[in-house]
Amino acid sequence: MEDLIENEDVQTIGEMLRNARIKQNKTIDEIADELYIRKFYLNAIENMDFANIPPMPYCLGFVRSYAKILGLNSDRIVASYKQILTGENEPKQHLSGEDKAVSYPRMKHIILGILGLALLAVAWSVLPITSKFEDISEDTSMVLPKPVIVSEETEKKVEKKLAVEKEASKAKKMEKNETDIKSNTDEKQVNENKKEDKTKTDENSASDEKIKDDKKVEDDGNKKKEENKADKVLLPKMKIVLSGPSWLELRQGKKVILNGVYNKGYKYDFPSEKGLILTVGRPRNVQFYLDEKPITVATNIKRKNISLDSYFKTQD
Repeated sequence: MEDLIENEDVQTIGEMLRNARIKQNKTIDEIADELYIRKFYLNAIENMDFANIPPMPYCLGFVRSYAKILGLNSDRIVASYKQILTGENEPKQHLSGEDKAVSYPRMKHIILGILGLALLAVAWSVLPITSKFEDISEDTSMVLPKPVIVSEETEKKVEKKLAVEKEASKAKKMEKNETDIKSNTDEKQVNENKKEDKTKTDENSASDEKIKDDKKVEDDGNKKKEENKADKVLLPKMKIVLSGPSWLELRQGKKVILNGVYNKGYKYDFPSEKGLILTVGRPRNVQFYLDEKPITVATNIKRKNISLDSYFKTQD
């Protein structure tokens, strides 16, 4: 089988599948019977007849199942097949000559740099180095200012002026405090009045709320009694267990949940949702359980487009 996969570049996917089938001495009718896929679609896949191949994701599910039953690398074959269908092809990127170009410094720039370094070296050796700081302790030219002598009378005037300003500031502060006290008293009285009004309003609201709460408790009690009268049945739990290989397809509207061939031992728990449609390839290999009790859902006569809504209905 591996030599067929290695020759993927020199043959089409359809030819690869056909060669593997012929090598295993299997006919197209046998494959169609095992997979429960129409012979028409299998011929279209082998011949790469895209006009008669079903749309994705059904065609990819058919190709994957075909590759699995022949023992081929199904993931690789499906990826190649999908690339052919969608026409995806990643172009290779090449660097242009402009991207590879590298600029180097010219000779004149190097010469100018060397001359500049030489001039700096000469200037450093010739110019004297002087200190930026000087000792001012030995400079006799600096003269300290003479001290200012304040008379006793001037000091008294300054003290008297400061005392007057202090008294004025104290009186102003006391006046401000009296104003603040009065303002706070008025504000406090207003707040007390508001608080009293709010208390009365809250008492009235509390009384109304209590009446409403009592009525609600009574209504809830009556509702609970009514609910207790009805027997509630939980949604059943439904699952399948495979005793052999079988094709399974589970849809919910346009959404595809299961699609492919599943082997012995496969288990699946169905979601308790409406609109589930099930198709089974080999009913004899699929055992259904409802709340862990075996039931019959699919038969040889009834195995396609089976609605599961009736198994998830609640009883009043």
